[in-house]
Amino acid sequence: MQPRPFPALLLVLLVAIAIVNAFAEYYHWYWLMRWFDIPMHFAGGAWVAGVTLWWRFFSGRFTTAPLNKKAIFVWAMIGAIGIGLAWEAYEAIISCLTVGRMNDVLDTIGDLIFDILGGLVSAVTLWVYTYKKQ
Repeated sequence: MQPRPFPALLLVLLVAIAIVNAFAEYYHWYWLMRWFDIPMHFAGGAWVAGVTLWWRFFSGRFTTAPLNKKAIFVWAMIGAIGIGLAWEAYEAIISCLTVGRMNDVLDTIGDLIFDILGGLVSAVTLWVYTYKKQ
């Protein structure tokens, strides 16, 4: 498969996430709206899974990368869960250092669920796009 350039949609999503996050930090939306991190985790999971899928299947770095439904979903989950867990570990460390305790475990589980859901949306999008063309 010929290498494809980095998808513009993923670049637009990254810029949108960065802009919304900048406003959220400036206006304290994460603290004023307790639910605000939910769409951010969803969007972040979708972006990370999208980048993982592009890197694995379309970047040209791998010569044998079978593009089938199972591989798409596995790689999307590897990206979304892997980075989601790393982010939650980072949050736990920062919380312990700044407030002296870790965030609620249910909050962490909820964050990971929305990372996974975002990753699933990326996987389904690629799968539909790939098999619609055939």
